[in-house]
Parts: sequence; structure tokens; C-alpha cells
Amino acid sequence: MNLQRLFPMLALLALVPFVAQGASVHLIHLDSPPAISAGCPAQVHFTGHIETDGPLQVTYQWLRSDGAGPEKTLNFARASRQNISTSWSINKDYTGWMQLVILSPKREQTIKAPFTVHCGKK
Repeated sequence: MNLQRLFPMLALLALVPFVAQGASVHLIHLDSPPAISAGCPAQVHFTGHIETDGPLQVTYQWLRSDGAGPEKTLNFARASRQNISTSWSINKDYTGWMQLVILSPKREQTIKAPFTVHCGKK
């Protein structure tokens, strides 16, 4: 067999396991504590980031202690890190938490970031 024809096929076969595995979420991070504005309504601002080890579409959710949390999607063109943030407006004394949850390609989650809003005397 001609080695010049065999070499490209062997090189292609060597790549198959990497292609089959695909990229994944390498890291998820939620900064704690959140930034909280003074007074009411208070703006509770959460920041974090998601990092992948290759091109990937990631669906995530900011899961809140009140049960709310719309899904969002990020597209990663290559291995990289994208910063994300969300704010929650609260108009009363409240103790709660926020959690960053990766829904796909594989479910992962951060620990919950607790916070307390004090509106003061009225």
C-alpha cells in the first residue's frame, strides 16, 4: 500500500475520539456576594462566567429562590470564557439566593449565593 495515501487516513482516524467527544463546559462561576443597591426597590446584581474548552452552545439559567429563572443561550465559537450578569429588583425586606445552572449540554450548577435586602423603616 502507498504510504502517502495511508498517512492522511491514519491522521483522520487519530482525530475521531476528539471529534466524537466534542467540547464541554470547562468552568461555571457565580460571584458572591452580589452587589445590592441601597433603598427599595433594591437592585441585586449578580455576575459570573462560563468557560468552555471548545466551540459549544450552552443553555443556562439564573435560578432564583422565588422560583423564577428564564433560560438563556450562549454561543462559544472557540474555547473561551464569557462573562454573564443579571439583576433582580426587590421592593421589600427579603432573604433569598441565586444559583447559576447549566441546562445543556450537561446539567451543572454552582452553589447558591445568599443575600438579604433591608428596605429600612417606612
